[in-house]
Amino acid sequence: RRFRGRGPRRAMPVRYSDTILSEIRSRISIVEEISIHVSLRKTGRNHVGLCPFHDEKTPSFSVNEERAFFHCFGCGAGGDVFTFLRRIEGLGFPEVVRRLAAKAGVSLPQAPEDPRAREHERLYKLNEVARAYFRRCLLGQVGTVARRYVTERGIAAEVAERYSLGYAPASGNGLSRLLADKKAPLDKAAELGLIGESDRSGRSGSGGPSWYDRFRHRLMFPITDVTGRPVGFGGRLIADTRRQSAAARPLPKYLNSPDSSLYKKGALLYGLFEAKAALRDRGRALIVEGYTDLLSLVQQGFSETVAVLGTALTLDQLRLLKRFTTDLYVFFDGDDAGRRAAARAFPLCVECGLTGKGIFLPQGEDPDSFGKQHGPAGLEALIRDAAPIEELYFTEHAPRPGAPAFARARAARDAVAVLAPVRDPVARGVLLGQIAQRFGVHEEELRRLRPERTPVRAERPASVSTDRPAERYRPSAEGELLQLMLVDARVVTHVEERNLLPAFAEWGEIAADVAAAWRALPAADAGIDVAAFLDRLPKTMADRVSTMLMADAPPEDDRNAGEDAARVREQLMWDCIRRIEAARRRADRARVQQEIREAERRGDDAEVRKRLRMLGEMERS
Repeated sequence: RRFRGRGPRRAMPVRYSDTILSEIRSRISIVEEISIHVSLRKTGRNHVGLCPFHDEKTPSFSVNEERAFFHCFGCGAGGDVFTFLRRIEGLGFPEVVRRLAAKAGVSLPQAPEDPRAREHERLYKLNEVARAYFRRCLLGQVGTVARRYVTERGIAAEVAERYSLGYAPASGNGLSRLLADKKAPLDKAAELGLIGESDRSGRSGSGGPSWYDRFRHRLMFPITDVTGRPVGFGGRLIADTRRQSAAARPLPKYLNSPDSSLYKKGALLYGLFEAKAALRDRGRALIVEGYTDLLSLVQQGFSETVAVLGTALTLDQLRLLKRFTTDLYVFFDGDDAGRRAAARAFPLCVECGLTGKGIFLPQGEDPDSFGKQHGPAGLEALIRDAAPIEELYFTEHAPRPGAPAFARARAARDAVAVLAPVRDPVARGVLLGQIAQRFGVHEEELRRLRPERTPVRAERPASVSTDRPAERYRPSAEGELLQLMLVDARVVTHVEERNLLPAFAEWGEIAADVAAAWRALPAADAGIDVAAFLDRLPKTMADRVSTMLMADAPPEDDRNAGEDAARVREQLMWDCIRRIEAARRRADRARVQQEIREAERRGDDAEVRKRLRMLGEMERS
């Protein structure tokens, strides 16, 4: 297949109809799509989890499958599956629609492509071509030495297949030629680190640059994002004394893709896509440093393992993991350097609201070698003996014995500052107690401290919505009625029958749009797309609408609960209608009284008598 879309497409904008969008929503499970990114648990008719759009310790993110709708009661984020994917993956609306339509089997009219999404798709395709090429090389004749190496490392064939291991041949420029044959953009392949431009004076016959394969004689580990798309590669040099001695300079043991618009090594974790289900099922994550360490643990039965990509743990990586679990077990070397590394991870875990434990390996061991020697039982025993990293942090930062009072106080203040993000009063009390005991200070004094936040916090992700008003919303009759209109079509019927829409002073435009949306629906439809309206409401109103939409089904032993809730809403509806009609009558009387005063000033007695009769009829009605 040749690469398409190298130049800009000139296409007239095409708006996807509400009918097409509704059909896609009806065929796509919003719970399944969101579960790719967030660990959800079922509660009643809803699914709840930690919001991916802001930092939180207690789940306030809720998904309702029946209404194909999500809402966070913490930051106010909400919408349908299109909204979620646009925010979580940074894609344009047309790209999200095309992806879900293809998955749902819905035909779409020709539409313009989002330039950024089109560029990303080209890069993903380049990486996909490379992944398939490396895989073919491993399985083909050229991969004999690599397959022998895989066997020697004890990597089972099924594990190698699951993680799409490949091989970059020792000689030739097979990948660069393959990409050229496919008319791929070679400059983009170079940006991804797949190929490089030769700095020699020789040029290709066409007069263009000469390209070479960047990865040579390496076992290739494709790195994917959370959805399984290839974003980069790690290449492990296969030991070969002859090639090493012939090289102009020693070759690096590992060669990784450079950072690009797809790949940021500090924001990704190797094996996360394959580990997602196990992370949810087992409620924990095992974190290692190397690719082969991960494959070895997976082969031992620990599918909840992920690996960092040549960096220490970062906030971005922990936030990514928090979508799926809150308990982390990190493998460290058993020496002093390993314990210091574990101590450094504590502020990050506190910042993200995660529970971290350090697993310390015997001297000279790594997870791969230890697992092969001691098996799953030995690994599980090591995990059970993991040390809470807060203990390691306090040990590392505690003042030396006999330290003066001011030194102990300064160290205690620094430790308390790390706990600034902790909102759980019980957990905070336990940690303060540990600081007091280890640092030789009084716990009561620590509790009085009002610490500044430590400089650990990174910038809040751009996807967090901060543009909605945070002020308290005071319910009005029309505000209450508008909320009910979003939930129940019968409320709209009563509002239109009584011609109340012209009486809406504050929410008239939105109320009219809501009524029009209900009128446009087929009779059998479950409800309007509420997500289209929530962003137009204050957060408190949006939360209340979401609460009504996501109300749990009544328990089977209380069949009257649902009827009671409906009766309460109906009473609220009629109360709001009466209040709005009373306000309209007061406004009408005030208008007629003003007209009477104006007629009196003009000396128009006939008009005065006419308006007085109108006022009398209003008073009697």
